[in-house]
Amino acid sequence: MPNFKMRYVLIALVPLTVAGCVSAEDQRAMDQQQCASYGYRPGTNRFADCMMQQTSQRSEDEQRSLDRMAAQEQRDKDRKEARRKDDSYIDPRPSYDKDGNPNFDTQGNYQGCHGAGCLVDNPDNNDDDDQ
Repeated sequence: MPNFKMRYVLIALVPLTVAGCVSAEDQRAMDQQQCASYGYRPGTNRFADCMMQQTSQRSEDEQRSLDRMAAQEQRDKDRKEARRKDDSYIDPRPSYDKDGNPNFDTQGNYQGCHGAGCLVDNPDNNDDDDQ
């Protein structure tokens, strides 16, 4: 699932990143070339309208990209919440001890201490009864 979400983030961020690497002067020059390729001459009202359209289109593209990212994040959040509400769902993320070793497997079974001499509290043992 993380790869699925990451794919959408990358799809959305690549155009924004590329656009962010172009200076304002370079972007203006590209817009001018684009409008000139449509046959508009610099200094005319149609050329100015074309330049405004280019800027507006770029802003709309960025907003759509951000909206898609937000919608995907919301869908991911909704799916995650729906799984949590399901009684049979077991969180697949292992719990870790202080050394970063998993204490539980994906089925919720305690795996215990990993390595020689490490100490980890076992929640299955009730040490309070010994005292």
